[in-house]
Amino acid sequence: MVDVGGSFYALKKMLRADIGFYERDFLARVGQEGARTFLSDLVGTLKDKAKTEQMDSMLKQYSQRGFGDFTIRRIDEQRGVTEITSPNTIEAWAFRTNRDMQRDPVCSYTCGVLATVCRLACGREDRPDADFSAAEVKCVATGDDECRFIIGPMDELLKQVPGFKRSRESASEAALRLNEEILLKNMELQSLNLSLERQIRRRTEDLRRAEENYRQLVELSPDPIMLCSAEGKISAVNQSGARMLGYDLHGDLEGQSIKTILAGGADAWEKLIWRVEMEGTVRNLELELMMKNGNKMVGEVSARFTDLAQGRFVETVVRDITQNRQIHEQMLEAKTESEFLTDLMSHDITNFAVSAIYFLENLKKSEHLLDQDKRNLAIALRDIHAALELTTSVRDLTRIKSMNEQEVEVKELQQLIDQGIEEARRTFPERKVLVNFERSTEPKFIRGNAIVSRLFANILTNAIKFDSKEEVVTDIGVEDEARNGVAYWRINISDRGRGIPDADKERVFERFSRLDAATPGSGLGLFVVRFIAKACGGIVWVEDRVKGDYAQGVKMVVLLQKATQRQVAAVSRRRGI
Repeated sequence: MVDVGGSFYALKKMLRADIGFYERDFLARVGQEGARTFLSDLVGTLKDKAKTEQMDSMLKQYSQRGFGDFTIRRIDEQRGVTEITSPNTIEAWAFRTNRDMQRDPVCSYTCGVLATVCRLACGREDRPDADFSAAEVKCVATGDDECRFIIGPMDELLKQVPGFKRSRESASEAALRLNEEILLKNMELQSLNLSLERQIRRRTEDLRRAEENYRQLVELSPDPIMLCSAEGKISAVNQSGARMLGYDLHGDLEGQSIKTILAGGADAWEKLIWRVEMEGTVRNLELELMMKNGNKMVGEVSARFTDLAQGRFVETVVRDITQNRQIHEQMLEAKTESEFLTDLMSHDITNFAVSAIYFLENLKKSEHLLDQDKRNLAIALRDIHAALELTTSVRDLTRIKSMNEQEVEVKELQQLIDQGIEEARRTFPERKVLVNFERSTEPKFIRGNAIVSRLFANILTNAIKFDSKEEVVTDIGVEDEARNGVAYWRINISDRGRGIPDADKERVFERFSRLDAATPGSGLGLFVVRFIAKACGGIVWVEDRVKGDYAQGVKMVVLLQKATQRQVAAVSRRRGI
C-alpha cells in the first residue's frame, strides 16, 4: 500500500497536477493500516500501563525505525484529544533536505500512524477510522520549526482545527477520476508531440534553405572565403578563394589542410584559432599564404566561428594586400627620402640665408653706398628674410605632420626656450636683442618634442621683426596652470612692439596671414606656432602686454602639458640618471 501511495504522488507530479485530497487521504489510510499491523503484538503487553506510557512505547518503535522523533505535548482524556510534535518526520525531512518547500503540510502517512497509536492507547478501537483521525497544523516542509499534530474524534477536530475534513471518496471513484486525468493528459501529450514534430520539420527545412542560401552567397562573394574545421581541414572554398591562390577549381583545395597553405604552418593556424576563441571575431590579421606556384602572398584574414548542420566551422575571409603592402613600403621609402631631402635643403638654405644676411647687414654700414644701392640692399635683405622664414616654416610643418604619438616624449622646457632664443638671435645677427628669462634651478618637464624649440623661435622672431626700437626687449616667464583637470606649464612671452588689435588677435594664427605687408615674412610663423602646440596637446593665444592698450606690445601665452612623474622617471631610467 505504501508503494501504491508513493506511485500516486509520483504520477501526479509527472502529470503536473496538484497532490489531491484523495492522495493525502490514501496515504493516511496506509499509515493507519501499517501501524495497526506493526503494533498489534506490542499492544497486548501495554494494557496495564498508563496511556502516556503506552503512546511513548509505541512511538519509540517508529523512532527506532527512522520515522522521526515524537513528543507528546498534551492529552485531554475527557475529549479524547492528543497533541504530538516532531522536528523530523520522515516525510517533512525529505522535503526540507531537498529544499523543496511546500505550501501545505505533507505528513499524511504520519497522520495515519499517529491516529492509530492514539486510538490504541486511548482504548477507542470501537470508533471507525473515518471518525477518528489526525490533523497536521504545522509542518517543517512549509518552513515551520516542527511538525505539530492534533489527534482525536472528528467532532473534536472540527472544533479545534477549522477547515479540517476527510475524503469520502471511495477507492474506485478515485481510481476512475485518476484514469480520466491520465487520459486527458495523454491526449494533451499526443497533441504536443504532433506539434513538436511539425515544428522540427519546419525548422529543419528552414535550416536547409538557410544553409543553401549561405553557400550560394559564399560562392557569389567577390572576396575569397574558406570554411575550415577546427583542426584546419578545408571543407569548402569559393571560386574567388581558389583563383587567389592560383587554383583552377575550388574542388582542388577542398579536403586539404589549411596549415599547408599558411606560410607559418601549424603555428599560424593555432594563432588564428586562439584569437578567434578569445575574441569571438578576428579582423584584418595579416598572414602569409602559399600559392599553388610556390610564391607567397600577404593576406588580411578575418575569421569567426559559424555553426552549420554538419557542425562548427571556422569561416575565414581573405583579402590579398600584397600589392598594397608593396605600395605602402614604397610610400614609406619615398616619405623617408622626401624628409631627408627637405631637411637637407632647409638646412643648407638656412645656412646660406643667415650668412647672406650677416654680410649684407655689414654691407649696409658702408659709407660708400649710394641711396639707390641702400634701397636695393634693403629689398634684398627683406626677401632673404622672407625666404629664410618660408624655408624654416615648411621644414617645421613637414616634421609636425610626420610626427606620431611615439615621438611625443619628455623634454625639459627651459632648454627648449634657450634653443629658441639662440635661433632667433642667429636669424637677426645685426639686431640687439635682450631676453629677460629667469631660469629655475629645478627642471620643468613637458610632453613634447625637440621641434617645440621652433615654437619659441618663431614667437621671438616675430617680436624682433615688429619692434623698430634699437634694442628689442622681451620678457619670458613660466608658471603653473591647470585646466579641466590637466596640468600645464604656462609660458608668457611679452614684447614691446607695435602690438596686435583685438580684432586681429585670432586672425594672426591663420595660414598666410600678414598684418603688415611691408614687413618681410611668409605669413606662416604663428600658424606653425599653433600647429606645434596643438600637436603636443598644448594651447596658444595672444594677449596685450598692458591690459587694455594693445599698442604697448604683445603677450604670447603658450600652455604645454606637464610630464607626469611616472613619465619623467621612465626617461631618467633610460638615461641612467
